[in-house]
Amino acid sequence: MKRLALSLGAAALGAALVYSFRRRHTDSEDVVRAYFDAWSDGDVDSIRDLISDDFQAHVRALDGTEERDADELLSAVSNHAKAFSEVEYELHDVLSHNGCVAVRATMSARHEESGRDGEMEGIAMLRLDGGRIAEEWSSWDYLGLANQLGLANGK
Repeated sequence: MKRLALSLGAAALGAALVYSFRRRHTDSEDVVRAYFDAWSDGDVDSIRDLISDDFQAHVRALDGTEERDADELLSAVSNHAKAFSEVEYELHDVLSHNGCVAVRATMSARHEESGRDGEMEGIAMLRLDGGRIAEEWSSWDYLGLANQLGLANGK
């Protein structure tokens, strides 16, 4: 009887650990999915809630790597919402490990000024701390998007 109780206790502990591990990964992935949803909606308030106060981003852009703090990110989200409508992010792959979530995604949107539709592929790795995004490394095909919108090379 004692052996059975110990076995059941060990099984319950093991199940709780697996549940906790899976929940942590799901929670991190849910935060990242909410982050991309907020980008789609241009929802600066939701972005603010999802990132840490000391957020830092390292975004590979046309002119090199842009460093962004929380306020600069919120400004970028606001400017993006003004420049694009019908924004959707399709998350193709979402992988989480040790508090980081990596995403391969495609953004599709309509550019307000040109009226053209475009798509841009990218990758992002986000580090979470305390359930909030603390750091982001990302690279997006800005040149490809500019070409599609007729904004590059005098098009």
